[in-house]
Amino acid sequence: MDDERNSICSNIFSAIQDNMKNLYAPEIFSKSSFEELGAFYYGALIDTVEGATTELINAVVATLKKNSKFEEQEEYYKNLCYILGFKLLPKEAYDWVQNKYDDLFVVRWNSIIQKYEAEIANLECELFQTKCESDKVKKKGASFSIIRDISEDEEQLYCLSSKCNSLRTRKEMLEHAFQYVQSVLGEFCDLQDAAEVDFSIRKTALSFSKEENKIIRDSYFDVYKTCLEIFEDDIERDYMLFFKVKIYTAVGKANKKYHEDFYKLKEEEAVEAYKEYISAIPKIDDLHHWRTTDAVRYSEALSKLIEKYELIDDLKKLINTSVCLRRRKTILSKSILQYENKEYEIFNNLISILIEGLFADYLKDTTTFARFTRMTIYEDAVLKDKIRYLAEAQSDVYPEVTEYFMFYFNNLIRNRVAHGRYYSNPSTLNDEIFAKELMLDLCLLVHMFVRTSETEWMYRFVHGYQAYYQKLIKSSEHPSFGALFNDIIGQKIVSEYDGIRKYRPIQVAYWLVNPYYEKIYEQVEDKSDLLSLRDEFLSKEFWEYVYQRLSEVERQGYDYLNINTEFSSVIKALFRCSISNETKQVLGKVNALANKIIAL
Repeated sequence: MDDERNSICSNIFSAIQDNMKNLYAPEIFSKSSFEELGAFYYGALIDTVEGATTELINAVVATLKKNSKFEEQEEYYKNLCYILGFKLLPKEAYDWVQNKYDDLFVVRWNSIIQKYEAEIANLECELFQTKCESDKVKKKGASFSIIRDISEDEEQLYCLSSKCNSLRTRKEMLEHAFQYVQSVLGEFCDLQDAAEVDFSIRKTALSFSKEENKIIRDSYFDVYKTCLEIFEDDIERDYMLFFKVKIYTAVGKANKKYHEDFYKLKEEEAVEAYKEYISAIPKIDDLHHWRTTDAVRYSEALSKLIEKYELIDDLKKLINTSVCLRRRKTILSKSILQYENKEYEIFNNLISILIEGLFADYLKDTTTFARFTRMTIYEDAVLKDKIRYLAEAQSDVYPEVTEYFMFYFNNLIRNRVAHGRYYSNPSTLNDEIFAKELMLDLCLLVHMFVRTSETEWMYRFVHGYQAYYQKLIKSSEHPSFGALFNDIIGQKIVSEYDGIRKYRPIQVAYWLVNPYYEKIYEQVEDKSDLLSLRDEFLSKEFWEYVYQRLSEVERQGYDYLNINTEFSSVIKALFRCSISNETKQVLGKVNALANKIIAL
């Protein structure tokens, strides 16, 4: 009898840890108290676990609450809710999520769609009118008069052609942005499927009801809100993206500074320092006004932006240390020298074309790991295709970069220079202004490549790894074994000023042992750090440490480390490496234990 009772209690415990935590039944969101909610879960346990009774569930609840016994049944109901992780009633969370969904995904999104459709219709109308004007010029009666001056008609056609190109580009940009926003909103759910919408709201609400941090709950929908705000701004201000690209790097420096100050200063001091630092960045509307009405003031504003935030000095440092752009270092450095020597015509012609080469480097770099399973090199891709492939590869290319460089830069800058439609005019500020704008474009690209390319991540991961943890860890434990263990089970979080990321375990293993990555690393740095970390990774001592950590998981009876499934692939792959028989024996034990844990 005791064995049967223990078996039922064990099944109740498993159901609480698994099925009950992932239950999204509509009834959960109608309960007005934790007592009512707990009673519902009691009923669900009785319905799903054979032999379960209120008495046996009470016994499991009492055990999970450190053998506490409660006088009233309602206390058991409440404590089951606490065991399930509830911090907030699902009903309250559901109402909040539903209101947020209605506000952003229904009211706000439908309003923006109307603005988008109206803007597209206006662009199509203006395109048609411009084409008609162009056709009129082309259809003028032929004249072979020896004294006919065609310069006026010729100039008019060039102007109309340029206007058509600008209008088409604007339309392409908005259509691309619309599709991007749809994809972002679609990450929440399929907005056209009412059943999926309802389920996603319930699922999100259940997650919120177990989240203790109010800041996390309140910020959950920020990504959708920000996306909608940016798109709406893009519709209403056709110049917004152009200038946002120009100030992006300076804003990134401000965010980095705030991130550093946050840990060194009081919160209010960090905020004030951030406001003061960012105050020198000109407003987008001001930049637009000066660009269209006052060339001298606009040029001065760009110079101040570049000088105040030391963007060229930073650019040089990034180029000199970049892994992704290692093969372009010489030509990029020479191009910057042309800018500094005020050889603007040379700089403008060179950088406008060179930027396409930078995207080729970034595309190759971003798809490095993918080429181990699918060898594709995109050798014939034009600029638009390169950027499109980057999006398809799910790279970390910034959305603003995609829209700006795929359309505006490609159509109105790169093609104008490449097809011979850019002419220098030293008597005006145009060349100098164009050069400053291109320099700011270049700063953004190099900044993005260095922050997001895979080989840069690989380099930052390996370089100084052991030295960092030797300085950080003061206990008797091996300084870097714990960090390396977290890396290969996929649970180490890398938090930086511009994002939070985790590295894939199999990717980490490739960075450490694969000869292709080794060749890349030694092109920019002495590989002693890599070889030392590799020796540690392949050592018997490290894998004995791993076995010890996994044994602790097995003793607990459940995978509290949430080990990434790729971990097993890493273990199997290492048998092909040059390791000792003793290490292989330890790896065999680790592999067997890992399989046990996966089966828990």
